[in-house]
Amino acid sequence: MPRHSLTPGALYKLLNDELHARRQVPCQCRMPLPYLVERPDDVSANWRIGTATPCPKGCDALIAEIVTRFWPKFDLFDPTSMAANEDRAPRKAKGVLDTE
Repeated sequence: MPRHSLTPGALYKLLNDELHARRQVPCQCRMPLPYLVERPDDVSANWRIGTATPCPKGCDALIAEIVTRFWPKFDLFDPTSMAANEDRAPRKAKGVLDTE
């Protein structure tokens, strides 16, 4: 099945809308942003998301389910970005506090 190509914003909107639609309890968790990666093989997606914050209400598990469902359907199209290697994945800047 061919994947549909989406911009980072469009992919994030789909992921985030799905999180809000499927979340069973009120929570402040957010969908991590998708980012471009070098495709490791012919069947894998060319994107990942940042690490979800552990959540006692199960949002982190729900986020993993959503991403797993969307990986085979969508590719990230961002002509202005370079693909990140796993060892160059986005990280928090030093000195930035996590407010959640």
